[in-house]
Amino acid sequence: MKKLINPKQIIDQVYSRHGAFRLYLVAFVLSVISCLSLGILQLFSVFSGPFEDILGYSQPVINRIIICQTAGLSLFTPLCGYIADAKGIWILCMMALGGYLVGFNIVLEVVRYQLDHRLMYLAFLILGCSHSSLLFSSLLNSAKAFGKYYKTLSISTPNMMVAFSSFLQIHILGYMFKNTQHPTENFIGILNFFFYSLLFSTVISLIACILTDLVVSREEEEGVSEEEEQFSNFAASPLLTGAGAVIHSPTGSIIGSPRSWYVTEQPPILSLDDEISMLSSETSEHLTAADIYRSDLSYSTKIGLFFRDYLMYPLICCCLMSIGATEFFVANIGSIIKSLKNSDLEGPLQVFSITATLTRFLIMTLTDYICTKSSISRLTIFLSMVVACGLSHFYLSLVPVANIHFDVIVVFNSVLNSAVFTLFPAILASIYGLDILGTTWGLFSFAAIIGNLFFNLLFSFDFSTNCTQTSTQAIHICSSLTFFTGGCILVSLGVLLFCLKHRYIKRAPEFF
Repeated sequence: MKKLINPKQIIDQVYSRHGAFRLYLVAFVLSVISCLSLGILQLFSVFSGPFEDILGYSQPVINRIIICQTAGLSLFTPLCGYIADAKGIWILCMMALGGYLVGFNIVLEVVRYQLDHRLMYLAFLILGCSHSSLLFSSLLNSAKAFGKYYKTLSISTPNMMVAFSSFLQIHILGYMFKNTQHPTENFIGILNFFFYSLLFSTVISLIACILTDLVVSREEEEGVSEEEEQFSNFAASPLLTGAGAVIHSPTGSIIGSPRSWYVTEQPPILSLDDEISMLSSETSEHLTAADIYRSDLSYSTKIGLFFRDYLMYPLICCCLMSIGATEFFVANIGSIIKSLKNSDLEGPLQVFSITATLTRFLIMTLTDYICTKSSISRLTIFLSMVVACGLSHFYLSLVPVANIHFDVIVVFNSVLNSAVFTLFPAILASIYGLDILGTTWGLFSFAAIIGNLFFNLLFSFDFSTNCTQTSTQAIHICSSLTFFTGGCILVSLGVLLFCLKHRYIKRAPEFF
């Protein structure tokens, strides 16, 4: 019988012949491809119609289903980040695979047999967790595989592909599922399309994660063997006899203790891991956030340094307020336009969508080049967008005729919203490293719920107080308090971080 193909042997052969870059490139491409089924994140409207027409759900029930999916997406992100950093990215793929198998089967059973609608709450909560797991596995594996070569490109491409996926899938659905005579069968076909495409993407992501881990382990093995060879040559040199004993000397003599050193003394031989752990334990209380890149530090130590870093808190405030201000704007754009006596909702939504796609593409393709050639920091680019969006909120709250340049305001909000999800993770990776990117970005994106809740509650109060009786002209926006507050917060945070910018750049091991 022929021997079964050993993937590790194939990888070893490719690695020996072409090096690590091409294998990392393959893993990166596979991770990006796995995002092509995640357009479902932006296509819940595909489910809303059948829920109402086939299952007879009321709008409050549909809203609760949306809330369950959003809760799974948002609340699960810190756990996804922890699992990826501490245990392995591939575990997220397995979680997503199990979640899709359970979640979609519950949905299909409810549709076929008209079961209790509360099962839909459970199903979409599970699906939300699965979407979060798959998205994080693709994003983090892209960063792990290709981040050392092109940091922004590796992190922003998965987000770009999610936006492209929604465009692609909506056309596929429109072309393949037109059976209006049998709506139930048509809806089951749509569910099966999403189910199998997501299963396929999860398997692709799992393969990409395993490939990356194998290449990383091969690099580590090669590095260890080189170090051992250098050490053996060093110790064997007749001119350096006894030099090996210095390496294994007691800790006190290494750090300059006045204790004498006797060549005839036979010290205990310690392994490299033991010496590293001893030195780390002796100096752990003296570590600062600048040491977070050290490879000898454990995951828990790095996370402790992350939370103790006072510069982290202005960053997280800027992130949550940027996401909150822009997502509140697009979620309530219909009410805002209505308060300005403008009935054209489709135009601003198209402007937002086109600008978002274009911004993600430009950030993905040009940021690494600009930062390298022009020495312009990614943080500078991001903060410029924060201040510009804040000024647009100021303009909307103060200008006498707010609807004249409304499309320009939509553009600024779209640009900042896209930058947060494509550029900001690259900034975090530059400051705190790729090793804990899952945890840091998971916590930052989770904290964005606070910003979203803050702005939506403020707008709700402002709208009910000031917009119930609009003027007949309605040329000045009635919810000016919300936009004035948002403008103050964004501009203040942008200016504060501009003042702290050099501290972030100085801390990172390389310019970002």
